[in-house]
Amino acid sequence: MNAKSFADFGIQVEAGARGEVRACCPQCSPGRHKSHEKCLAVNVDSGVWLCHHCGWAGGLGGPHQEARARQAFSLPRFSGNGIADATVLAWFARRGISLATLEAFHIAAGMAWMPGPGRGERVNTVQFPYFLEGRVVNVKYRTADKRFRQEKNARKCLYNYDMALAEAKAQDGQNRERPRQLVVTEGEMDCLALYEAGLNCVVSVPDGAPTPEARTFGSKFSFLDGMEPLFEACGQVVLAVDNDAPGQRLRDELCRRIGMERCLKVLWPEGCKDANDVLMRLGPEALSRCVREARPFPIDGVRSVPELWDELFDLHAAPEKAGADIGWKNAEGVFNVEPGQLTVVTGIPSHGKSTFIDALRVNLFRQHGWPSAAFSPENWPAQNHLSTLVEMYAGENFRQMTQEELYAHASALAHAFFFIQPERDMDMMHVDAILQRARALVYREGIKVLVIDPWNEIEHDMGKNQREDQYISVQLAKIRRFARVNGVHVFVIAHPRQLEKDKGHYPAPTAYDIAGGAMWRNKADNILCVYRPDMQSGETVVLVQKIRFRRNGKAGATLRFAFHVDTSTYWPRAAETLGT
Repeated sequence: MNAKSFADFGIQVEAGARGEVRACCPQCSPGRHKSHEKCLAVNVDSGVWLCHHCGWAGGLGGPHQEARARQAFSLPRFSGNGIADATVLAWFARRGISLATLEAFHIAAGMAWMPGPGRGERVNTVQFPYFLEGRVVNVKYRTADKRFRQEKNARKCLYNYDMALAEAKAQDGQNRERPRQLVVTEGEMDCLALYEAGLNCVVSVPDGAPTPEARTFGSKFSFLDGMEPLFEACGQVVLAVDNDAPGQRLRDELCRRIGMERCLKVLWPEGCKDANDVLMRLGPEALSRCVREARPFPIDGVRSVPELWDELFDLHAAPEKAGADIGWKNAEGVFNVEPGQLTVVTGIPSHGKSTFIDALRVNLFRQHGWPSAAFSPENWPAQNHLSTLVEMYAGENFRQMTQEELYAHASALAHAFFFIQPERDMDMMHVDAILQRARALVYREGIKVLVIDPWNEIEHDMGKNQREDQYISVQLAKIRRFARVNGVHVFVIAHPRQLEKDKGHYPAPTAYDIAGGAMWRNKADNILCVYRPDMQSGETVVLVQKIRFRRNGKAGATLRFAFHVDTSTYWPRAAETLGT
């Protein structure tokens, strides 16, 4: 393929444009809820592009760019002729699925190519079409021996989205004793089973559950993008996933992203793994009863002894589980990052607080696949901040990278970092607005870390006659609750007040040196101080000043690093020493 212009790839840029511009992505925009959002970054000068939504990348020249560019989006071919094969109908009947249900979901059967040894083979398959706004955007193929395939580069969405949304809208205005419920399952067969039990507002995730060993979900939950109208139309979400380790991981991540306060969990009867098992073994009424008896997740701050029973004995039987290690050898057991906590970071200006936390974020993504977001006005514009993160990830100077190297590194980080940055000067400068954007990122991208940097760049509206320490107490409590409810570790970077020199040097500050100091100390789960004793030596010292739970570190410990300014990287200089 020898394309000579962006138009050959369906990319529309203005005539005469130079540098980097934004455009709609021809790969994913046509099937998105926000079809006019310009999610494709195009560098007109170098002739390359990258979609920050679907990850499609390519260029007008270069072999690997050509290969990526050939991933053209096309609507899947689906005949929808139904099932005439008696063997296939009997297979569904044995699983409790009637012909009426197959017709309602437009299930078809026929020959299709499936991957396998060599170039694969054409075999008989059952075909599950995915409808979005009235058109088929994806098809999942299943063979008798449980091999699966989906259309390449198809739009990811919830299975049965259209029917579920129509059902939810049909219930608007009705006087209902219970809020409208959406049931989410792990597979298409479970979705059909629940429909047999009389539930129309039911959907399935498209790719099943993540494996227990998976470090990062990557784009596993990209199907949530554009599904907001359905979740907004339903007051409760019933998670009816498989009763195994992958299913429980899927349940917990969906609960975290959708919101624990809205979710219920289904407990399957003894000997049943999923919804289709219940239908086959016990019948449709038993399956419907399982959904009706779905239990709420524990509300933040309200737990009963029976609700804690299993967790209590699991805690007794298993070793204490610490948070995630932060990637430096000398920090093992000294400071770990646990989701649901608040860490306050302080230090003298220009001593590297922001840079150290950025390096920690890079390590968390490299080690554990944790995506993160930052509200960091001091690092705007966002491309400058991203260049530092790319430099840290690559371990080489940003300006010395070739475009091929930059392309590879930036592509690897496409779903790693997000930047909360206002479009206008006074937008998103309050705590509530920052947390609102962060909550959306939990839902769409599964962020595990949020950085607010620095505290004094936020607009603070203290109430009349409200003291500063009272205001800080309320805001930090709000941030800490956000962390706990959403399973996110929040770092708040706060500058100290003016310090007095001691023998010609500024001492390392503590939380008490921040305006409203006692509240910072009381509300934080952990407190770090980033300090450079000698600005000429390049040594950075991280003082661990508070650890709320001993499983996550050692209060009073000191970490020492050599900072390499050319690559913005930190290297352990010495083992930690315990302070007094």
